[in-house]
Amino acid sequence: MKNLVTALFIGAAFILAGCGSEQEDHSHGEDADHSHEVTPAQTQEADNQEHSHDGEDAHSHEDEQTDSGTQANEETHSDGEETHSYEGESAHQHEDAEPQLVGAGVITQWTEETELFMEYPELIVGQEATFAVHLTRLSDFAGLDNSTVNFSMRSENGASVSLTEDEVQIPGIYGPDFTFEQAGRYNLTIAIQGMVNDTLYVDGIPVYSSAGDIPQTATEEDPNLISFLKEQQWNIPFGTKQVSRQTLSESVDAHGELKPIQSREVVVSAPFSGIILSSSNQNLPVEGQDVSKGTSLVQLNPSIQSADGENYAQQFINAQSQLTLARKNLERSKRLYEKEAIPEVELEKARIEYRQALTQFQTINEVAQIDTTSIDAYGDSESSYRFEMKAPISGTVVESHVRPGMQVKAGEPLVRIVDMSKMWLSVHVPAAERSAIQNPGAAVFYVQGDEKMYAMDEVNGRLLSAGKQVDPQTRTLSLIYEIDNKEGLHSGLFVTAEIDTEQKERVIAIPESALIEEEGNFVVYVQVGGESFQKRAITTGIRNRGWVEVTSGLEQGEHIVTTNAYQVKLASLSSEAPAEGHAH
Repeated sequence: MKNLVTALFIGAAFILAGCGSEQEDHSHGEDADHSHEVTPAQTQEADNQEHSHDGEDAHSHEDEQTDSGTQANEETHSDGEETHSYEGESAHQHEDAEPQLVGAGVITQWTEETELFMEYPELIVGQEATFAVHLTRLSDFAGLDNSTVNFSMRSENGASVSLTEDEVQIPGIYGPDFTFEQAGRYNLTIAIQGMVNDTLYVDGIPVYSSAGDIPQTATEEDPNLISFLKEQQWNIPFGTKQVSRQTLSESVDAHGELKPIQSREVVVSAPFSGIILSSSNQNLPVEGQDVSKGTSLVQLNPSIQSADGENYAQQFINAQSQLTLARKNLERSKRLYEKEAIPEVELEKARIEYRQALTQFQTINEVAQIDTTSIDAYGDSESSYRFEMKAPISGTVVESHVRPGMQVKAGEPLVRIVDMSKMWLSVHVPAAERSAIQNPGAAVFYVQGDEKMYAMDEVNGRLLSAGKQVDPQTRTLSLIYEIDNKEGLHSGLFVTAEIDTEQKERVIAIPESALIEEEGNFVVYVQVGGESFQKRAITTGIRNRGWVEVTSGLEQGEHIVTTNAYQVKLASLSSEAPAEGHAH
């Protein structure tokens, strides 16, 4: 491409120095200069002055107009891929301009993965012409590099020319040079392999036998267009989106909180009066600690005298002894009955006595279990017994009231454990919205301090109950949802919820991030060309899940700025035109 690579490197320096300011010069090639318009107020003198490619092929943004036969809006190619293409959107000329040649072209086109913004001069047989091809990956709006791009031209009469580029000095800008041997209309195929794997088609590019065959016309400048260059777009977080139709829902906003499920929350209490000896409790549970079912929480030694005057250790020994005797008596009775030495009623009596002893022992031992691992003389003395308070469920310790050396009374809470693998979402809906939530639909919620949206279908949420009584203090009705807590959300967090009520089908909708508020009204910035934007006032309807309905001002299929639209607004406020254009 002759000196294009060198010129691109030089141009990069100008971009970094000037594209972000009002001096918006950038270079795509030494031999292919053209001027990018920075503000709509900047116009071209009517003397048809041209910036030439090698002194021959000239075009400027003020001359960006193509023959009507090359327009291709929402063109569908033979392979079925649908693209959206606009030609000549950036065409500006002074109102008093003389008729100008319109063989040059400007193309803006989108696929699912790529945006193409391409400029080319008047194409004349035998004269080399440099195309300025800007390729943007739509997933992150980055200029393409580290890619192999094949450009293939084929005319309707079979003439063809192709070339491949795999290196760029400025990411995103390719400058293929074409020389045509025959006049006619050519179809361009751009095949990309690398950052994206995509194919774009541009049909009907005119090539003329001589300069005299190029048609002339006069156009007027569009004062509403805002210039925001590709180099500016690539250097900031930026993004656009095609306007589409969506299904949105009316919704009710409400506040609430996350709560533990009652059946998944337990309080471990002292079954008897006792003392928490320091020597036996070196690893007491702390708040926030995860515990498994059966984990030892506290070792409690009984007080010498309990409130009812009986030592708890003695109660345990008695219950254990009675269970042992009852088991042996039942076994003996079974043997005697088999030998017909006793009647059946005696065997049944032994079974009843065993069940009573077992129930009494289990009642005492259900929460407090004896630790015999370090006892030499098991059961020889009451003081040799220690009782463990074990976790009855797996979960998280949310409260701990135990301290080494403290004495506790029977029934006093020691530890509270919550299984937070599932939780309740309790939502309080204003009573004024009671009619709207008679049949609540899908819901989402946001946790305080977190912008992430949690949808009910993502957390396996289900509605458990809808309150029928208005809270006299808050004047709200309660909805309770059960959700899976795979995200590890904390109990007690406040949430904001949106509950769907009525759906609206196939409405024009855009992301809320596209909205710019001006004096109480909303505007968006429509991308009418690769580097050309238009401010558009809109009216809005309902909002739902980050989307907003547009009732007027936009049409389906248009492209709007959804990320950093404010930067386009700042560009529109620039009142000083650049001293010079920027060259590709």
